[in-house]
Amino acid sequence: MNWILNSIIFFASVAAMIFLVIKSSSHRKKQDEINKNFLEREEAANAVRKKEIDPHLFFEADLSHFPKISEDDPFQIIRCSKRVMIRFETPVTNLELKNLYGLSQMDLIAQYEENFNAYLKSLTQWAASLAEKNSGDALKIVEYVISLGGEFRDSYKIAADIYAKNGEQEKLDALTDAAEQNYFNDPSIRKQIIDYINMKEIA
Repeated sequence: MNWILNSIIFFASVAAMIFLVIKSSSHRKKQDEINKNFLEREEAANAVRKKEIDPHLFFEADLSHFPKISEDDPFQIIRCSKRVMIRFETPVTNLELKNLYGLSQMDLIAQYEENFNAYLKSLTQWAASLAEKNSGDALKIVEYVISLGGEFRDSYKIAADIYAKNGEQEKLDALTDAAEQNYFNDPSIRKQIIDYINMKEIA
């Protein structure tokens, strides 16, 4: 009887190994096909001729609705606001951008997008400084940054602190929704921000 049991175990092990080999091979083939498809699309996108950037993407800073900026402008807000900026209202991949505007425009687009982020960062730093002084203007600034999709944790923390202090649970809930949307592709940071907001929940 032992040899029968051993035989069953042996053949079951062999069958399991064969199944795993076939499954692994199938997965590898599927992954190779995905990689091949991606490389083909990438090659096609790299061959797209240069096209003008959509003028609707350009962002013009308006500082008129903010408090007066000090002459020394320690956060370089005015300087950042004068740079050429691009704002994408929805996430766009590099592949999509190359298909739209050509490979030769990618460095310029990246620079314009970096300028936009630098502008929002300077505003967030300014708001943090104002918040330390208990200035009500801090909230106005961070709400503006968040409304533009700014991915700066301090903006959310400042807003959460002020909403909690004012007993505004509805605004805390809306802030969570904004974090869910703006950090859709960054679950780790999204969780950190939402955890911080949740700690501020009003009993």
